[in-house]
Amino acid sequence: MMLERVSRYLTDINDTTRLDLARRCFYLKVCEKLSLAKACVGWRREILSQLVSEWGWSEERLAMLDNRANWKIERVREAHNELLDAMMQSYRNLIRFARRNNLSVSASPQDIGVLTRKLYAAFEALPGKVTLVNPQISPDLSENDLTFIHVPVGRANRTGWYLYNQAPAMDSIVSHQPLEYNRYLNKLVAWAYFNGLLTPQTRLHIKSGNLCDTAKLQELVADVSHHFPLRLPAPTPKALYSPCEIRHLAIIVNLENDPTAAFRNQVVHFDFRKLDVFSFGQQQQCLVGSIDLLYRNSWNEVRTLHFSGEQSVLEALKTILGKMHQDAAPPESVEVFCYSQHLRGLIRTRIQQLVSECIELRLSSTRLEPGRFKAVRVAGQTWGLFFERLSVSVQKLENAVEFYGAISNNKLHGLSIKVETDQVHLPPVVDGFASEGIIQFFFEDTSDDKGFNIYILDESNRVEVYHHCEGSKEELVRDVSRFYSSSHDRFTYGSSFINFNLPQFYQIVQLDGRTQVIPFRSNVLSSLCVTVADGAAQPLKQQFQLH
Repeated sequence: MMLERVSRYLTDINDTTRLDLARRCFYLKVCEKLSLAKACVGWRREILSQLVSEWGWSEERLAMLDNRANWKIERVREAHNELLDAMMQSYRNLIRFARRNNLSVSASPQDIGVLTRKLYAAFEALPGKVTLVNPQISPDLSENDLTFIHVPVGRANRTGWYLYNQAPAMDSIVSHQPLEYNRYLNKLVAWAYFNGLLTPQTRLHIKSGNLCDTAKLQELVADVSHHFPLRLPAPTPKALYSPCEIRHLAIIVNLENDPTAAFRNQVVHFDFRKLDVFSFGQQQQCLVGSIDLLYRNSWNEVRTLHFSGEQSVLEALKTILGKMHQDAAPPESVEVFCYSQHLRGLIRTRIQQLVSECIELRLSSTRLEPGRFKAVRVAGQTWGLFFERLSVSVQKLENAVEFYGAISNNKLHGLSIKVETDQVHLPPVVDGFASEGIIQFFFEDTSDDKGFNIYILDESNRVEVYHHCEGSKEELVRDVSRFYSSSHDRFTYGSSFINFNLPQFYQIVQLDGRTQVIPFRSNVLSSLCVTVADGAAQPLKQQFQLH
């Protein structure tokens, strides 16, 4: 039979490791538990007993194999690694055999592509990827207790999170090796959940200083378990042959770093109608300190990513959008889970809104519309997300002309010189029109009619001057107006706040021998400008004490 042929081959090449593995697999496949007595002994049991006797197996080994239904993660992972090593060795041997004998491949390139994708998705170990242990080895890997311990910087062990399948008693923790380690909590929770260790009956414990408490950990586990089904059908050959796409996405906000925790028992001043969680209060603080991504793709891989710091929103957005090729289908579900102590609902809703807008822009961009963008103000600075056919880029936007140069097809050619206010004499007519509180653009055609100069006055009447510019004024006006209307978006409870203070554009002209300033006429402004009624209510400033 097949076992005899395999055993003879492995014995001839002196491969005792794979020989023992083949025998154990055969024993488990037969499903005759020899360590348990039976009243009736059939021919299968009799033959298997003879083989086991020839192999020299002990009663302890038989009892261990017969107890496979109760194996837990340590033994299952050991068996999984053995099977993986044997499979990869066989795979390499087949490739060498084919090359040595100059054998041609009868399978189609598409079939080979699907096979390699299956192997990659199931077995390739990558940073952030959740390795799934073979669920057919043992039916139940659930643990009664799981303990998450964080080691801060400066300790003997590596900084990060350690997972134990023990209650947090000092003697049990010290005497056991951790099941898993990762720098970030999100990855450990995902690994425990998707491998079946973490169930509703599991008691959770956490030791992390001020990073995360038990209540927050339990919230995370509940959110992940409700959003991600544990088992899904295997990916279709079509899905494996196509680029992978995000199917289920969870955006986890402020799990390990929560800036709002500093608001406890403090009086916080902010403008309620201009509440911006990315540039909050007078200090324009970003209230997003960390973002973790957890997603499952169309190849059924589970991936995690972590971002921290003020730029975590931008980094996470760029990463999410970069994993969506332009022809991809939208994710089946996108959820934002926020664990801030304060303003939780506002932060979650704002990020949900921003992510939805950006995904729509990414998947609707076409070759005919290469200049789509989204401006986002984070920690007092404005950044632009530029949606191109093949990628999404992020660029800091210092001023409107720099913005125009970044997105316009008609670049501003020639020398651009920025001059400080005390080093330039503006045309007297511009001085007469300067007004604090608004941004003003003045266009002046050059004497040779081959370009134009731009004088820009910001809200404080600081001056930027750009000489000998070329390109389309209309496109500049359109893009700058769109930029400022987008970058000043505000989101509040109850109603949306519209920014009416858009830049003003003027043309310097010669009329009747005199230099005059007239409003710049362009059709593109009509859809962007809003007339504000006289006596508009001033934004209502509030102060709250957060507990």
